[in-house]
Amino acid sequence: MKRFLFILSIVPIVCILGACTGIFILNRPTGVGKKEVEIRHGSTVKQISQQLYLKRLIHSPHLLQFLAQINGSSRRLKAGIHPFNGQMTTWEVLLELERPRDITQNVTVLEGLEKKQVAAILSEKLNLDQKKLLLLMNSPTFCKTLSVQAQDLEGYLFPETYNFSTTVSEQQVLRRMVEHCRAVFDERLQRRARELEMSIHEVIALASIIEGETSWDSERDTIAAVYHNRLKKGMRLQADPTVQYALPDGPRRLFYKDYSYDSPYNTYRHAGLPPGPINSPGRASIEAALFPADVDYLYFVATGEGGHIFTRTLQEHAAAKKRTASARNNTWIKRKLVTGD
Repeated sequence: MKRFLFILSIVPIVCILGACTGIFILNRPTGVGKKEVEIRHGSTVKQISQQLYLKRLIHSPHLLQFLAQINGSSRRLKAGIHPFNGQMTTWEVLLELERPRDITQNVTVLEGLEKKQVAAILSEKLNLDQKKLLLLMNSPTFCKTLSVQAQDLEGYLFPETYNFSTTVSEQQVLRRMVEHCRAVFDERLQRRARELEMSIHEVIALASIIEGETSWDSERDTIAAVYHNRLKKGMRLQADPTVQYALPDGPRRLFYKDYSYDSPYNTYRHAGLPPGPINSPGRASIEAALFPADVDYLYFVATGEGGHIFTRTLQEHAAAKKRTASARNNTWIKRKLVTGD
């Protein structure tokens, strides 16, 4: 009996000594050279430990997970590019993972860009997978996770200058842009949308058309008024930007045949707003869509110099088109005379 009790008392000691020996052996440096490892945002301790094990920077991923658990490091591990070397123990590797090593990059997304253009910018600036970005942008399931009541993210990728981590994932960058759009569309704007009996989706769709029509802030609310007036009268919007969006090779200069292109986005063929936004509108266009000018214009035509002439009747509109065409021809002739081309 005494021998049995002695064995029972010695077993825990042997186990503890064995565990300590194992930890000591596995904690030792691996001896590999210097390596930099990129730890991405959202990575779990398990994923990080496996990543470092495959880089031969630690002997055991399980030991790193164990040390992180007893040290409470799980929530303190920092994304970024971390420097390691083979002279570091697993414990020292864990301490390095707690140091801020994040590198950030400013990314500017301009107003009026389509989602495919936004994907190209994000891919170039942040070294993200452009195909994956587009798949996420066009995924109704992903839209649902972001509480976007639409089939894709067109119009919800808010134009802004962002400061992103270079280790950000495709999902994270899109989530942040959509969250910023939601923050801009605050309670005041939501209340105004309810007054106009418009959904947020409809407001963004109208704002995107306004964004496509002009870059002049002074004109946005007047253009918005034209479209509101047309909607009230049951007139088709006949907005050129919607045709440019519908065309497979758009946006580009439009020809007469393009206005008959069959697409639900073509507001020359279909009444009302298009099924969704046609670009990412900025704050000014969203405000204009919700607070149009108090005017009774129904038409406008581009002057060729960035602005527009607004009119109330079809006759006035025809006269304005004639004047702008004549002005553009005179400008073309003057340019020819000056350049000699």
